[in-house]
Amino acid sequence: MQRRLAWLRSKISPGTEVEVATPPAGPGSIESDYEAALAVPEILRSIDQAQARGFDAAIISCFSDPGLDPAREIARIPVLASGLCAMHAAAMLGPRFAIISPLAGGNRSREQARRYGLESFFASSRGIALSVMELARDRERCMRRIALAGRAAIDHDGADVLILGCMSMAFHDVAEDLQERLGVPVVNPVAASLAMAEYLARNRLCHSKRTWPDPPKREFLRYSSVAIRR
Repeated sequence: MQRRLAWLRSKISPGTEVEVATPPAGPGSIESDYEAALAVPEILRSIDQAQARGFDAAIISCFSDPGLDPAREIARIPVLASGLCAMHAAAMLGPRFAIISPLAGGNRSREQARRYGLESFFASSRGIALSVMELARDRERCMRRIALAGRAAIDHDGADVLILGCMSMAFHDVAEDLQERLGVPVVNPVAASLAMAEYLARNRLCHSKRTWPDPPKREFLRYSSVAIRR
């Protein structure tokens, strides 16, 4: 967590504060819908606490964006998510993007793109056959596997933009190296969501409460993911 926090602080603008919150309970990594569901209650507590402490934006730092809709219902600060921001960033850089994931999961990634109105941009999802925990431990092995999967997505799936589909990949900070090696833009989801959070906070913009109104009942503790304050 300290290494990740140092990386985040190297990417933010002067005058912005960033913190990383690790939920006290839940799965050690999220690699299935089941694990995502287990993580949601602690994510919501975390978002609630970030707002109570005066932060100006919060980021759900998992590519599958667990709990995004309920988090937006309970929050009156902008709540962003890494997959959402990365896919929209990729759609601005080319007409076809591929997601490089730890494990195979093309249908789930396609459904995520469809939910965000970006299915026509979705070329493929390529797994690299490493678990999230393995990714976190070995940068060079991770880099080799991502490069192979990225080349296949470009050559066989027609992708002209790649997205790192996991936070462990993102925090290895391999995007620029991969761009040079593969010759296409590579979107880091953490950097994309962090920059968008700063933009929304700076311009006092928030998700629409017409779409995500306050829930009629709030039976909730106060406990965040990545949060920023300006």
